[in-house]
Amino acid sequence: MKKVLILNGSPRKKGNTAVLVEKLSKILEESNNDVEIFKLNDLNIKPCQGCFWCYKDFPLKCVQDDVMNTLYPTILETDIFVFASPVYWYNYSGQLKLFIDRLVALHVKGGHALDGKKFASMFVYGNSSVEGSGVQNAINSIKYLIHYFKGENLGIVHGTAENIGDAAKNVQLLADVRELAEKIKT
Repeated sequence: MKKVLILNGSPRKKGNTAVLVEKLSKILEESNNDVEIFKLNDLNIKPCQGCFWCYKDFPLKCVQDDVMNTLYPTILETDIFVFASPVYWYNYSGQLKLFIDRLVALHVKGGHALDGKKFASMFVYGNSSVEGSGVQNAINSIKYLIHYFKGENLGIVHGTAENIGDAAKNVQLLADVRELAEKIKT
C-alpha cells in the first residue's frame, strides 16, 4: 500500500481544486492506497525565515513553533506527493508556496529527506489560454522542485476551471485526473 499525500493549496473549500482532489482521492482510496489530504489554507504555516537553523545538525524540524513540526513526520513517511492548486497571479497559490518553502527543514547531510520520492501535480486556472493563465510558471516551478529532490514526476494535470463548479463539468480535465490516478496506482 502506497502512502499518498495530497497538498490542497486552494483557499476555497468547495472550489475547483477541491473537485480534482476529491476525484483523485476517491480513485486512489478505492485501490487501497493510504491517502491523506492537507488543506493548506486551514493550517497555520508561518513563512520560512531563511535562518538555516535546520541545516545545523539536520534535526528534520524547524526552529519555528508552528504546525509544520507536527506535519514533518507524515511528510517523511509519504511515498507520493500530489501538489494541487489554483493558479493565482501566474503561479501556484501562496498557501502551497508557504508549504514548499518550509520543506527546507528536511535537508539531510548530502541531500534532502525527500530525495527519490514520487510527485504529481494538478492545477486549475481561469484563463482559457495556457499562455495567459500562468500555469506554465506553476508547472516549471514544480518541475524544478522535483528535479531538486531527484524525484520522479508522475504527471501534471491542468485545465481551465474559472467559476466554482467548472472543474466538475470539464470532461477532459476529469479524464486527465483519472489517467493521473492510474499512474500513481502503478
